[in-house]
Amino acid sequence: MATPPLTCSAHTLRFADLPTRVAAAAEAGFTGIGLRVADYLDAGMSDADVRDLLDRHGVRVLELEHNWDWAAGEDPVEAAMFRLADRIGVRQLNVPMFAAHPLSDLVEPFGALCDRAADHGVLVGFEFLPYSHVRTLGGAWKVVAAADRPNAGIVLDLWHWFRSGARLDDLATVPASAITSLQLCDVLPEAEPDLADEARHRRLLPGRGAGDTLGLLRALRDRGVSAPASVEVFSDELDARPAAVTARLAFEAGAAVLERAGLTPAQWTTNLEETRR
Repeated sequence: MATPPLTCSAHTLRFADLPTRVAAAAEAGFTGIGLRVADYLDAGMSDADVRDLLDRHGVRVLELEHNWDWAAGEDPVEAAMFRLADRIGVRQLNVPMFAAHPLSDLVEPFGALCDRAADHGVLVGFEFLPYSHVRTLGGAWKVVAAADRPNAGIVLDLWHWFRSGARLDDLATVPASAITSLQLCDVLPEAEPDLADEARHRRLLPGRGAGDTLGLLRALRDRGVSAPASVEVFSDELDARPAAVTARLAFEAGAAVLERAGLTPAQWTTNLEETRR
């Protein structure tokens, strides 16, 4: 089987320093990584050194994550996010919403965020979380569709899909092209009372839990979804392993479910690569 283009999420190797994370991900077979803004700001590396690190290992940045109330206006950290995009290359921002705002009040600020991101050639993926204030695929799509920006879409995280009670029929309401990326992971047989705590500590490797991972991936395939994919597994158990071991286990599990489902993630480029063409 050809190596699939897979990204190692920022949270799968969340306690590894940036050089260790990049090296472990590349050695495991990942072609991309995800970063939290704090990973970039706390690395103590110049932009040139970060670029050199990524280039040496043949890895690009698929997704950048920073939780803030973007409906309240621009955030001071935005400048760092877009500087990273301009100097290192980033495909998309992943943005949930944890502050309490009616959906209708999110449309205008989401569109404004997309416009600011578009100035840097970056996509914006709205991520629904069952313990946030936009809890379902349908809720996220209402905002994205109403904002109507060409660089906007939805991040579909399998853990959030399963725990939000979503059904395959829900996919019919969202165009395949609106899904900007997939995040592969799996769930325990029973939901815990505190979903946020479960999500941040006890996710399972994709295909190794109780979720109908293959059913969902096959449904996405049949709808023509071929978005880039990452493996995002927040796991205390995996955190205790060496980064290289966790990266290998994550890549093998992600590649295996994609192969069984017959879904090939899209190849992708960063904004910087597009600029250079």
